Amino acid sequence: MMLRSVLTITMTFLMIPQIADAGRRHCAKGCATPCVTAPCSSCGETAPTTMVEKTVMVPTTVMETRTVTKTVCKPETREKTVKVAKCVPETKYVTKEYTVTVPTWETKMVDYTVCKPVYETKTGTKTVMVPTYETKMVDYTVCKPVWETKTGTKTVMVPTWETKTVEQTVCKPVYETKTGTKTVMVPTWETKVVDYTTTKPVWETKTCTKTVMVPHQEERSGTKTVCKMVPETVTKTRCVDKGCWQTKTSTDCCGCPTTCKVWVPNVVEESYDCTVMKPVTEEVPYTYTVCVMKPEEKTYTYKVCKTVCETKQKEVKHMVCKPETREYTYQVCKMVPETVTKEVKCKVCVPETREYTYKVCKMVKETKQKEVKHMVCKPETREYTYQVCKMVPETKTKEVKHMVCKTETKTKEVPVTTYKTVYEDKVCTYTVMVPHTVTEEVQVPVCKMVPKTIQVPACGSPCTTCGG
Repeated sequence: MMLRSVLTITMTFLMIPQIADAGRRHCAKGCATPCVTAPCSSCGETAPTTMVEKTVMVPTTVMETRTVTKTVCKPETREKTVKVAKCVPETKYVTKEYTVTVPTWETKMVDYTVCKPVYETKTGTKTVMVPTYETKMVDYTVCKPVWETKTGTKTVMVPTWETKTVEQTVCKPVYETKTGTKTVMVPTWETKVVDYTTTKPVWETKTCTKTVMVPHQEERSGTKTVCKMVPETVTKTRCVDKGCWQTKTSTDCCGCPTTCKVWVPNVVEESYDCTVMKPVTEEVPYTYTVCVMKPEEKTYTYKVCKTVCETKQKEVKHMVCKPETREYTYQVCKMVPETVTKEVKCKVCVPETREYTYKVCKMVKETKQKEVKHMVCKPETREYTYQVCKMVPETKTKEVKHMVCKTETKTKEVPVTTYKTVYEDKVCTYTVMVPHTVTEEVQVPVCKMVPKTIQVPACGSPCTTCGG
């Protein structure tokens, strides 16, 4: 309604200049074209303008009282019946079968393989890369930063605060205290006697005879191959450089004599004696101890556990819920509308042009030289000796005890508790918002046309000089 009133007043003030201009454009004779004061045809003088009164209808806003209907929600208390579920326990005994694993020991012969290491010495050659360093000049490019300062403009939104008056409707809560009744389930404990079955262990002693492999130590004799290293003199040849330094004179590009020393190689092959360890094998007798397993019968006793069922009684406490009616108070909230006027600050951003300076970096390339050492690997052949280990497999036999588990099926009674659902009717109260129609009087702005007298120029006035 406020927005509609503002729009009506705005349109009224916009229409007033147009209505006045329309009265100004139409002359007394009612011509559509605008009146222009023309010179007199007799004397040539301009006739004076005569003003005529006219009545114009001007729109005016008047506040009127009108009756308006609106809907208001009022709280109303009602009752309804709800079903409440209650769980009642029932205990039953069920016979179940379960499996028990009984371990037993058994003996068996197992073959296993043992790897015996045998070492051999061999000679081989290998090529080794010997590193040497060389120096060379390398060109590289470096980027040098050059900074330039530039000026630019940018538009910045400057925030400013404006204060506005706003009317708003606020709902104010009003609380009322009411009294009601409710049914509460009060838990109570009761004691009852329950029969239950327990198992009691009973031990029995039994005797068993079994054959056991008992280890015995025996000494045996044999021969083994022993490798001995015997020194031996061998003649070998080698190359020896018996060169010398010589002075060499040369002329450079400018014609100046230069003197430098140069190594003149003289490689001579010569023989030399060296001692080498040569392996020699020899058969040597020795004695060793062997573990022999011999069977023996032994008697041992063991205990066997049996479970015996036994019935006992015990007192068990269980909880029973009994209904009880209680009174309680609760608060009901009503929202009452209230009009509040407040000042609100709003932020408005105004554009503003500002100048700023910034730096631009340009990278300029520059070539430089540097001395770099790089490694060059040259191949060289060398001799070396190494040992090779061979694993010779050997089969042996041993007696191993392993456990075998056998299953047995047994039965027992287990108590199983099931819960049965029982539904009960319960009356509860709840609040419902019921709509009601209310009539009230409201001030409404109405636009009415009011007559207004204005003066306008008249067309066709006679000339005052010649009467033409």
